Amino acid sequence: MTEKGGGSAEQRLYDAVAHWNTDTGYGLADLIDAACQALIDGLDSPTLRELAGASVHDSSWDIGDLVGKSLGEIGIPYPGTVPPGFALAAGGGVARRPGVDSLRLEVSPVPGDAGGEFQVRVYVNGTEMTSAGAGLGMDPYDVLVPTNRLVAASEPCTVAIARCECGVYGCGSTDVTIARDGDLVHWDWSLEVPMMRGVSFVAAEYDAEVARVAADHSWETSERAAGRRVLTDVDRDRLLTYGLRPSWVANDYRDQELFQVALQLDGDYQIFVGTPWRGRSPEELAGEVCATLALPPSAWHATWHAIIPTLTKPPKIAGPSWRPARL
Repeated sequence: MTEKGGGSAEQRLYDAVAHWNTDTGYGLADLIDAACQALIDGLDSPTLRELAGASVHDSSWDIGDLVGKSLGEIGIPYPGTVPPGFALAAGGGVARRPGVDSLRLEVSPVPGDAGGEFQVRVYVNGTEMTSAGAGLGMDPYDVLVPTNRLVAASEPCTVAIARCECGVYGCGSTDVTIARDGDLVHWDWSLEVPMMRGVSFVAAEYDAEVARVAADHSWETSERAAGRRVLTDVDRDRLLTYGLRPSWVANDYRDQELFQVALQLDGDYQIFVGTPWRGRSPEELAGEVCATLALPPSAWHATWHAIIPTLTKPPKIAGPSWRPARL
């Protein structure tokens, strides 16, 4: 992939070392290639030449020794010591990364899925990043709802940006650390990285794009619109007084006319509260759901499932209408 603003030869070698996982071997071939390219770009040292001639079959211990000596001989700091949003300058030292990159965000259906699944796709300089990373963009509920996690705040934050193509974050994962730096916003990739450098955006352009995608609900189905309203409007503080946290919202897979909210109780139980659609709009349905959840749990018509197998009785907050869930 052609990378706009690829930076100095020092930075490219630094990035390759940073993205090499010594436990899994991920990125080792890129590291060796980067050492070869560093020689072509004018960096040179005895150990760098050895690193460039190394094999992906060499032990991590031996490669690590070569890496440490190479960086020391060239005067490149070890990964983790350069502040976010800064890059190595040619010939030594660090410099603030310029805002030369562009961002576009898009919510689209998950390919081949018939169950109404969606993903947030990330384009940097016109190239789609989520497929180049872990494989699949995150669900909008995980990134944009109930709060927009892509907003660049005064304190840097790390956000999941891509998951495995199977749909599970953790099976495959790409994270990005977002840092606001005056009139710039910096992204630094981690885990399964889609490109071998961090990216930096003009803050005003970044803020406008992040706000635009959060405000655009044109992609939503009725189910998704209702879910967004419930996740945004539900009184989480009140639920927390009972030890409850919303887990997910969706139509029941067995009955598309029944909208369900799943809540987790202290890590011990899953609680399911269903509300029939009855031809109502997403706003009307979400209003009833939130009104129901504002009542004491003992007043709900709910089902429960014990996460811990040894729990055979309903939770203490259960009311007379609670029944065991049939999963």
